[in-house]
Amino acid sequence: MTTSFALALHTTTTKLELAIAQINPNADRNSQIYNIHKQQSWELGRELSVQLHDCLSVFVGDLAWTDFAFLAIATGIGSFTGTRIGVVVARTIGEQLNIPVYGIDCESIVTKAQQSAPPLSLSEGLLAIAYDQWQAGIYPSWHDVLPIYEQ
Repeated sequence: MTTSFALALHTTTTKLELAIAQINPNADRNSQIYNIHKQQSWELGRELSVQLHDCLSVFVGDLAWTDFAFLAIATGIGSFTGTRIGVVVARTIGEQLNIPVYGIDCESIVTKAQQSAPPLSLSEGLLAIAYDQWQAGIYPSWHDVLPIYEQ
């Protein structure tokens, strides 16, 4: 199995938080482990809609989009506009790459981040929850994240 990556987007506050985890095969345990590859945050305030794509493009850098195994997005409670923008971006990427998109509520993210030692950033907590679900074989489709229309 080859190395792949996971991307977390936290857009529910005035601060954009992104994190990429590198997922490495671990034959000894017949499972996989992940390490934070990089993370960054930007205080964007109301400029999120204008700057998100540029921040994301620079942050992903030389990685190929096809290297991503899954995405994780914070789904609120938080800024309605920021949440909506992040969810649309995550759903679009997930649809185009045909990869799972994990929508995680902010209360779960904060709890996970605070219970870890040392405490995790919000984007790291988001990745940790999504990774656990991914390892458990739960693969939600992009359209399951905050469904816009009932099917």
